[in-house]
Amino acid sequence: MKSQRRQVGSTSGLRLPQVEPMRLYRQIASLISDRIDEGVFPVGSLLPAERDLAERLGVSRTSVREALIALEVSGKVSIRVGHGVQILQATPRSHRVGPDADVSDTDIGPIQMMAARHLVEPRSAELAAVNRDRANLERIERAMEAQTRAKSVQSVEYRDWDRAFHIEIAKASGNAALPLIIGTLWEYRRKPMFEKIEELLMGPDRLYQTPTEHRRIFEAIAAGDRIAARSAMKAHLNAVLRAFSRGLGKK
Repeated sequence: MKSQRRQVGSTSGLRLPQVEPMRLYRQIASLISDRIDEGVFPVGSLLPAERDLAERLGVSRTSVREALIALEVSGKVSIRVGHGVQILQATPRSHRVGPDADVSDTDIGPIQMMAARHLVEPRSAELAAVNRDRANLERIERAMEAQTRAKSVQSVEYRDWDRAFHIEIAKASGNAALPLIIGTLWEYRRKPMFEKIEELLMGPDRLYQTPTEHRRIFEAIAAGDRIAARSAMKAHLNAVLRAFSRGLGKK
């Protein structure tokens, strides 16, 4: 018994590599990708409806939606919102959706990112209403007005000023950590997954509503109304989340 204890003790300090958990949507994407490679879903055919896939796999439609977006980004399928998801090719699994995918590039899904913003940014707006000064208000308004002058709602300029508006609110909050947190979350908007889900699910109509929603947020902050500022920011982000919750398949 003593020798056994010593043996166990001698290996207790063994250092093992840390295992990174794979996000659920990536597991689903890999599973569907495997089934395509195996011919279960033939090239040219349509995948089962989003709702059906969610029921078969026992997962949420949100996770399935992100998995299908990842497969579209990898070139494995083609998504036509309202019509279905068509198989384009059966090839070895793309590294962009498989277990070896770069965590920094793909491990946070767009809907998760938006959900995180929904937790943080209403509080940021609330604090800004309390702590902002004249310089803060001028910078927030400058970003808001510059966005409205952008050539197109789908232009890089429009998106950059959108980001600047939210970052300036975070700076006005008085909490130095918030610009860092919110800025980091916004960086994911430039990732292929976010760009694709925005392309598919957030049409120009949704983007055209942004300046009006920003104006409500700004006016509440300028008035020092923390409750109205929080509510206006939450309503703005809820609208984006609703757009992301649209189904990809047939209506």
